[in-house]
Amino acid sequence: MFGTIIMDAYHRNETDQIAKALDDLCSPSDSYGWASSGIYCYWNYYTQELLYFGLAVDLTERFKQHNGLIPVDSSSCKYEKITEYFNNYDKIGFSIFVQSPLSQAVTRKNIYEWFGYDPAEVKIRDFGRDSFREQLKVLEGVLIETFRLNKGSLPPWNSVSGSISGQLRAKKESYEIINLLTSTEPSPFTARFSLREMSNNPIFEGYENFLHSARILTLNTGVPFINAARAVRSADLANIYEQLLESNYFAKKLII
Repeated sequence: MFGTIIMDAYHRNETDQIAKALDDLCSPSDSYGWASSGIYCYWNYYTQELLYFGLAVDLTERFKQHNGLIPVDSSSCKYEKITEYFNNYDKIGFSIFVQSPLSQAVTRKNIYEWFGYDPAEVKIRDFGRDSFREQLKVLEGVLIETFRLNKGSLPPWNSVSGSISGQLRAKKESYEIINLLTSTEPSPFTARFSLREMSNNPIFEGYENFLHSARILTLNTGVPFINAARAVRSADLANIYEQLLESNYFAKKLII
C-alpha cells in the first residue's frame, strides 16, 4: 500500500541524523508511521539527476550500509559511489516511497516479536508473508525500466535491471513518478515536510499519515486526490483535515 514520497537532502556529516529519522518513521517494530520496507532513491541535489533506485525491507539498515554506518562488502552497497559524489558535491538528495505499516515485511528486527524465532537461526526470506518483498521487487523493476525506456540506459549507479515482472509492466509515459522522486515541487504524493522535520515533530508526521490514506486511494482507484482526501475526511475523527487547512498545509513548499 504505497502512497507517500518522503524526501530529504543531507551533507556528508549528517548520515546519523537521516538514519535516526528513518528508524523513527519506518520502524519494523511498531504499527505507526510507515513500514520499514519500501523503495528508495539517491539523486543529485543540484541537477535533480536520478542516480540510483533500490529496495529495502529495512530502509534504515540499508541506508546505514550505503553510507558506511554498517560495514558491508563494497560490492553490495553504494558507499563508494556516495563517497565519490561527496568529493564533488556538498549535499545529496534522498527519497523514499513508503507503505502503510499493514505492508510490513518480516525482518530480523521483528521476527522474534512476531513469531518467537531467533533471527540468527532462520532464513528471513523463506517466510511466506513476504509476498511484500516480491511486491517491492516488481515496483523497483517498473521504476528502473521506466527510467531506461526514457533515458536509454539504466540509472548511473544501477548495474542491473529490476525484476522481469516489473520490466514487463513498465510504461514510458509513467516517468512522472520518477520526476516526483527527485523534485521538491508540490505534488499530491509528496510530503510537504522533510524526513527529519517529520521525525522531529509528531504533528507533521500525523498530517502525512492522514494523507497517506488518500494517496493510496488515488493510486489504487485513479480518483482525483482532492476527492480521495474528502473521502478519508469522512472518517477523520481527530479533525486532522481541518488542522491541515488551518495551518495552510497545501500552500507549503518542501524545503530540503
